[in-house]
Amino acid sequence: MEIGILGSVEVWHDGERLAAGAPQQRCVLAVLALNAGHGVSVERLAEALWGEESPGDWRGLVHGYVSRLRKILKPAGLGIVRRSPGYALDAEVDLHVFRRLVTEARASDHPASGLFKALALWRGTPFDGVAGSSVIDRLRDGLVQEHLSVAEEWVERELELGRHRELVGDLTALCSAHPYQEKLVGLLMLALHRCGRQAEALRRYDECRRLLADDLGIDPGPELKSLYERILRSDRGLSLALADPAPVPEPAAATETRAPDSLPFDLPDFTGRVDELTRLLGTSGGIISIDGMAGVGKTALAVRAGHELADRFPDGRLFVDLHGFTPSREPVDPHAALGVLLRSIGVSSQEIPADVDERVIEWRTAMAGRKALVILDNAVDAAQVRVLVPGSPGCAVIVTSRRRLPNLDGAVPLSLEVLPPADAELLFRRVVGEDRGEGVAELVALCGYLPLAVRIAGARLRHRPRWTVADLVERLRTEQQRLSELAIDDRDVAAAFALSYAYLETEQQHAFRLLGAHPGVDIDAHAAAALLGVKRFAAEDLLEDLLDHHLLEQRERDRFRLHDLLREHALSLVSDTDHRTEADARLLDYYLAVADRAADALQPGRRRAEPQIAHPPTSMPDVFTLPTALAWFTGEHRNLSAAFAHAVRTESGRHVRDLPRHLGHFLMITHRIDELVAQQEAGLAAVQRLGDTQAQALNISQLTLTYYMACRYREAMTYAMRNLDLARELADEVGEAYALGIKGMLHQRLGEYAPAQECTQIAADLYAANGNYRMLAICIGNLGRIALATGDLDTAWTHLSKALAQSREIAERSEEASVLSGLGATLSRQGDHEHALRSLYEGLELAREVGNTDYTVRGQIKLAAGHRRAGHLDQALVVASEVVEDLRRGSLVDHLASAWNVLGSVQRELGSADAEASFGQALELAGRIGYRIEVAHALHGLGRVDEAAGHYREMGVRLPS
Repeated sequence: MEIGILGSVEVWHDGERLAAGAPQQRCVLAVLALNAGHGVSVERLAEALWGEESPGDWRGLVHGYVSRLRKILKPAGLGIVRRSPGYALDAEVDLHVFRRLVTEARASDHPASGLFKALALWRGTPFDGVAGSSVIDRLRDGLVQEHLSVAEEWVERELELGRHRELVGDLTALCSAHPYQEKLVGLLMLALHRCGRQAEALRRYDECRRLLADDLGIDPGPELKSLYERILRSDRGLSLALADPAPVPEPAAATETRAPDSLPFDLPDFTGRVDELTRLLGTSGGIISIDGMAGVGKTALAVRAGHELADRFPDGRLFVDLHGFTPSREPVDPHAALGVLLRSIGVSSQEIPADVDERVIEWRTAMAGRKALVILDNAVDAAQVRVLVPGSPGCAVIVTSRRRLPNLDGAVPLSLEVLPPADAELLFRRVVGEDRGEGVAELVALCGYLPLAVRIAGARLRHRPRWTVADLVERLRTEQQRLSELAIDDRDVAAAFALSYAYLETEQQHAFRLLGAHPGVDIDAHAAAALLGVKRFAAEDLLEDLLDHHLLEQRERDRFRLHDLLREHALSLVSDTDHRTEADARLLDYYLAVADRAADALQPGRRRAEPQIAHPPTSMPDVFTLPTALAWFTGEHRNLSAAFAHAVRTESGRHVRDLPRHLGHFLMITHRIDELVAQQEAGLAAVQRLGDTQAQALNISQLTLTYYMACRYREAMTYAMRNLDLARELADEVGEAYALGIKGMLHQRLGEYAPAQECTQIAADLYAANGNYRMLAICIGNLGRIALATGDLDTAWTHLSKALAQSREIAERSEEASVLSGLGATLSRQGDHEHALRSLYEGLELAREVGNTDYTVRGQIKLAAGHRRAGHLDQALVVASEVVEDLRRGSLVDHLASAWNVLGSVQRELGSADAEASFGQALELAGRIGYRIEVAHALHGLGRVDEAAGHYREMGVRLPS
């Protein structure tokens, strides 16, 4: 086979898979392969790629994909030629081989085996990994139906031969993949019935009936209903095959011989893998390929399955270690492996042919008609395994390998991950055999839940009777020595990793080492391209290569990560030749550049300083809209935090200075205030070391706002004054306005409303003079909030209405959400409850839509107060209770104080004795941070009217309603 499309789109040459390029390039290859030997027009290729929305230069793009494919196919002796009406690919394609085999099978005397051989060519969903239009989807659907039709035909032929027992596993899998296919369900019911499993057959019908009714609103067809009724009444006609199976001749009398069994010892402490074992135990033939990283337990699983399947394969259980990844051993070549297999089934050494092809014939002939299980352990690649697979459909083969084997035709892949924490703990306890103290959960976590590491740790503890679990944990906590601790006798985690690494090509080894130096938790192709200094498509190929070798994990689409122990191993291999300093700089510049663009989308019109990017990224994700920017920040948050910490450790001053500027708004609106404080304090220290006054002013202004969010009002006021002095010293009017705006907000929280109004008004005038309409809208909104707090409702309405219009005009959606909530609160206090609630709900919905957690919480508090004033006390109680419960788990003391006050007000009107406790909570919190108006509201709620009145009078606030 040269081209494969019955699964992922692949190109093969001399047993090796060639890289077929990007998903759209594979789309072109797929369409050409589908029509192999015939010309396909450029227009048809464009339609497959883009449907009716082709880009302007679509013809040039198609020609480019064809040109690149020609280069890929050239080493294989294949070519794409000009043939009317466009291009044609002359190659052997698995689809056409499949169709030919089906035709031959139907014309033969034994169609079942031929159909099985044809179906074995299918590796998965056709065109997997291809990016194209709905045209590709329609072509894929057609091929799936073609496969399904042949599969049904094969099942019918097998049932005619009386092989119902062998079919149940395959039929169950087919029904799971195609649950609405009534014919398949009927065939499975028939097979189960003939196996004497009548109850299961009837249950299958009932499940199908419910599924059709719930999902499609229809009943099963008459054929399936009829079969159900016949099974129900145990119709004897169903027990007969459609054609009598061929008679099986009685074996000649012979002395009883014992079936070969070379399975290794089954570990008594084997733990977990319930789902994987169930899949293996469902096999009645064919190939299952178990892959996974070194030490994940592939062999143990295969051996356990082999022992449990013994009764199903009476003609033998054979095990061969192919030494694909064995220290100081070359992989066993197929010639030698065939010799081992032939001797294991009783063929004498003198009778074993010398030629490898003759050995293959001898092996397959000897296994014909047998029901045997063959475990081919530790394979290096598919080429080592292919000739060892028996041809008999009654034989099952389990292959284990550290590599994925996508080119092992007919194999069903089973990839192993590390153990779940609970199973890892249980395995450790079983290996140790006794209770050795607390700390097992941490110990297996330090082992990365890798079975080999857990076993070694358990064995070390078992052989050191004076050690406790805590002793071993202490030794494993030090990353630099963790791998050296996970070794005992000839079992060594690092050595196992080293073998996998040795099989990589030079470029892949370099990528593995640098990925180990990546400070974050995972990485995508864009960031990998920056780290490795290559184009994105090259980075994708390297990531996929390492994934195939199980040196990377992929737990989410397009995101890759190293297992913790593999990361330590990779990091230990980094050398001067990797130029890590330059790689670090490229990666940090990548995160800085993308964060800068994403921050622009998240906060349009923000006060921005151009970051210094020494290595502009060659590839960048889509972060140019608010949803995509928010999604990127959310998905990359842990990586960005780790990158910043790495910049601090490596004293990369410009990154320490610049990263917090662009991460700040995201961290603020998602209430990660403590993290933001730490970053901005480090950033300020960096700019002070650099002696950049302009940068100092910007960083101080941002830190001032963060201290405000952290409820550190007095500290923030000190920085606000310093920021104001610096802005005036630099003659920076916008900087001065920003400092005054934050100063006004601080005065509000401290209950100093007159200076709050003065600072905010001056800031608004400066912003207006400088044409900064976003910040002008925010200042006008703050003037409205000051008026609302003091009870000047008409002024509040005027300012907030103006702020709403300006926010909408410049598409400042976060501020629009906040202003809508403020307007709702104003209308509520004016008694217009219908319009108030409409505005409050609109503001809350918008805050959630833009991902602003801070404004969402404020909106919920105002909504609860609005329901209370409208007399909806039950609804007010629900909203207020929910927001208090949510805030109690965080660190937003200011909002929590406000929420307790609102909840207390609702409880008081409901006559609940809990009101006093709620007001007490609000008083304690507000008093601690100096949030004066909430102190006054709490005192008023507690009935300490004179104290509250004193606060209101000094603040210039009218009594609340």
